[in-house]
Amino acid sequence: MNRRIYSLILVLALTAGICGGILASHFFAATPVLAEKPLEPEKIVSAEEFRLLDKEGRILSTWGMYAGGPGIVLFSKNGQFRAVFSLTSPEEGPVLTFADKDGVHRATVGLGAKRQPYLTLRDQVGKERISLSLDDKGDPYLVLYDQGENERAVLGTVELTKIKRTGTIEKGSVSSIILLNKDGAVTWKAP
Repeated sequence: MNRRIYSLILVLALTAGICGGILASHFFAATPVLAEKPLEPEKIVSAEEFRLLDKEGRILSTWGMYAGGPGIVLFSKNGQFRAVFSLTSPEEGPVLTFADKDGVHRATVGLGAKRQPYLTLRDQVGKERISLSLDDKGDPYLVLYDQGENERAVLGTVELTKIKRTGTIEKGSVSSIILLNKDGAVTWKAP
């Protein structure tokens, strides 16, 4: 190759490289990346429901409106209901309910419509078996139920009219005991 052709090819290659570089930087220019100020945490977050999820996306807890009031529900890792704390309505007070591994409600603690506290214990199928409460005046009473959810023993101040199947109006003292047969008739009481 003679020197003149070699010089011409070199000048053309340099010119093409410079023109290509200018055109490429014009058409494919990248936006410079600048460090941004980190985001501040939100002071208030508003939503109708919040969900706490595990790494696999399963719901472990929800915060939302349930049965007319706000509540927090907890679930097991397999999605089974285990507990709820809620305000069910303006008339009722707070209620805390626990469920077994099958989701059956087994224990409930709460405040009733007249703000009297109560505790209810249920068997494996969810039937009420024990109820402990205070009446409207603050006097305690305990009721034991059979498998059909019929009262069988009452200790405390409960009125007999509150017992499902009796018609008498009689209020026992704090130290009274009432035993009922399977048909709801009083079989023994003291005093």
